[in-house]
Amino acid sequence: MRKAAISCGILGVILLVAAGLMAWWITPSYIARMPSNYNKTRTYTGTISSLLNPVAFARGDLAGAIRTGLPATLTDQVKVLQTSGNTARIQDTRTISASGTRVSSMSWQYAVDRSSLQATSSHPGNWKVTPATGLTVSWPLGAKKQNYTGWVPLTHTTTPLTYVKQAQQGGINTYEYHATVPPTPIKDSQVLATLPKTIPAALVTRIKAAGLLPAGEAAALARAFPHATSIPVGYTYQASNNYFVDPSTGLVVNVSNKETEMGGIALPGGKIVPLFPILSDTYHATPSSLSAAVTDAKNGGSTITTWGVAVPIAAAAVGFLLVVAAILLWLRGRSRGRPVEYVQPERHPSPTGVR
Repeated sequence: MRKAAISCGILGVILLVAAGLMAWWITPSYIARMPSNYNKTRTYTGTISSLLNPVAFARGDLAGAIRTGLPATLTDQVKVLQTSGNTARIQDTRTISASGTRVSSMSWQYAVDRSSLQATSSHPGNWKVTPATGLTVSWPLGAKKQNYTGWVPLTHTTTPLTYVKQAQQGGINTYEYHATVPPTPIKDSQVLATLPKTIPAALVTRIKAAGLLPAGEAAALARAFPHATSIPVGYTYQASNNYFVDPSTGLVVNVSNKETEMGGIALPGGKIVPLFPILSDTYHATPSSLSAAVTDAKNGGSTITTWGVAVPIAAAAVGFLLVVAAILLWLRGRSRGRPVEYVQPERHPSPTGVR
């Protein structure tokens, strides 16, 4: 009986400890994090309200330089390239096409914490990644109703990701976050490499004649470049974006984004006078991409719930019952093994008085 009690007790304690480890260490550290084989591509549809043709613009063809009202497709692939412990090297590749023609393609690599999804500087020294701050490609697993900080790759700056409300997307509950990026100078070399660094001074004269340059800015420009034959150009990025995030997995299920890249005169001192749009677009997930994101969110949430909640609860319940059984068996074994006290029978005198 005592052997059975000891066996039940040991097994019960093991299950209780395992339940705690599974809920508070194994699941958060090894299951509820970005997997090493993560590779997802999302497709978004939208409209390019304005698109610059750099070649036509550089030669002064204003009429042919800007196209408007183009149907657009944006694809975003996020792929884990390498992992080191709880750090992952990820690649984010974004491609924009208009009427079947690619107009933009950019790729960045980041080192991120696999659980919090925050960019991190703690990574192997041979990783060539963009130094970043905040969230880069997704929200953390177990996203909360709070504000986060997001990385803006085109400007190498950060922006608040403000929690707005709960919202239904594709039949599931999501958290909506909003990000506003004011006009900020573009620093990404991939974007700048495709755009002219200067424009002919004669083109600036035509822009002023068309009334596109305010009088005050025209005067400042004349003072800054009195005899120039070419004028330096700078570029800015601004956005008003909404992200719909599955709170359990942190996956971005859908977006409603409006982004604008502007070109303008780069004045001494760093100020950029906006003159012409480079790329202005709006986009959101396609129905098939939304459906795929919802499926991924459900599957990921189910896995986390199973190993982080259901399995620990079951293990803890069985472990508790085994410990109780062990106590009962131990007490029962003690009662059976206890010696019975001998009571000597009372002697009575015989009727004859003979003992």
